[in-house]
Amino acid sequence: MPNLNIYLVAGYSDEQKSRLLARMTDAVVDSLDAPRSAVRIFLIELDEKHISVGGVTLSLLREQQAPRVVHGGPTIQAMLIAGRNEQQKSALIAALSAAVSEILGIPTDTIRIIVADIPNIDFGMNGVPAKSLGR
Repeated sequence: MPNLNIYLVAGYSDEQKSRLLARMTDAVVDSLDAPRSAVRIFLIELDEKHISVGGVTLSLLREQQAPRVVHGGPTIQAMLIAGRNEQQKSALIAALSAAVSEILGIPTDTIRIIVADIPNIDFGMNGVPAKSLGR
């Protein structure tokens, strides 16, 4: 069931994005012991004019040649059916951070990961709440 959204500044190659999605999937499977077929990742690309750090757009920061923020640090939202433990979530955060950093060549301190536990009654699959499917 893990569903992830990754918000990423536009401009990376199709090959990088493909490798990133595959590596993020591996991170979810390995960290959470989730079935590969249940992992869904949505890559959302944004123009530099549509991302701000400290209230200033990345395009303006790039023009000003501001250090360390030119990548806009991707944000990943990981939505999970509630029940994973702290160790699993920590492993997921570490693995996702490493994947993004290594494949896109950006420092981990610019990456943000938000893990949200969704009650099984609040997550639908096959037209019914996950709880009714024993999840």
